[in-house]
Amino acid sequence: MNALNRAERVSDFWGDEKAEVRKHNWLEHPVARAFINFRVSGDPEVGVAEHWRRTYLPTPVPLALSVGCGFGSFERDTLRMGLAQRFDAIDISSKAIEQAKAYAAEVGLEDRISYSAVDLERETLPENRYDAIFGVSSIHHVKDLEGLFRQCRQALKPGGLFFLEEYVGPSHFQIEPNTVRLINQVLGLLPERYKRSVYLEGRPRDTYENPPLSWFDENDPSEAVRSAEIVPVLKRDFEIVEYRPYGGALLHMLLSGTAGNFDPTIDADVALLRILALTEVWLENAGTLRSDFAAIVAKPR
Repeated sequence: MNALNRAERVSDFWGDEKAEVRKHNWLEHPVARAFINFRVSGDPEVGVAEHWRRTYLPTPVPLALSVGCGFGSFERDTLRMGLAQRFDAIDISSKAIEQAKAYAAEVGLEDRISYSAVDLERETLPENRYDAIFGVSSIHHVKDLEGLFRQCRQALKPGGLFFLEEYVGPSHFQIEPNTVRLINQVLGLLPERYKRSVYLEGRPRDTYENPPLSWFDENDPSEAVRSAEIVPVLKRDFEIVEYRPYGGALLHMLLSGTAGNFDPTIDADVALLRILALTEVWLENAGTLRSDFAAIVAKPR
């Protein structure tokens, strides 16, 4: 697949909102999110962006860049939070950019966010422009990590920081066999009502297997294209100031399409999800699992 066809396919794939599916992702579940918050900030009520604000950005920076902004929720939320006074926000999908502009206008933020459709595999960031750069659930879609990180380094002003909240696990979700076995063992223990999947029209998912590589060629070639290489490549141009792993090796695929079955208003569901999250931490501490997600703060070398 040539670069242009790849970019067009990625743009089309991410040009349609998938809100109904995404709320069944573990990252969207309030109980899992509280556990993530605790691992990053030490407080289940303090999210990643708020932790960054309190620790690194006590006053709003004049201008920040959001890389891979999608439909723009990060910029809208963090402008209200006080991370920045203004944002430039870019994404490969022109459809997503147009929708992000509309959402910003609905809440009166259109004068504080400048949106552009940009393919960072083909275009260049302006030098010495930004006080902070954010990549939230977007960097794992970038194939040319070396080029992106070089650009981000030169686009930051002196003293600027690069903030990432990212999937850094196995590329193209090719999870190692021992972890696949663990996921299937846990699935085998769960009652049927917790396994009903939005991807199977509500039928239970009894087993998990890694997606075939052909899926990525046919649907989204950018998905986790070099995710396992993000951290080592980042270190070539940046010094990591803070690295907060927050799991996902078990919960990400175990709860893909099924997280919404855990009702946050039912004590038993909340307890079970917390037990699963705690089990993941124990397995990380024992060296059985590695965290597949992390919140990272870095400064240019």
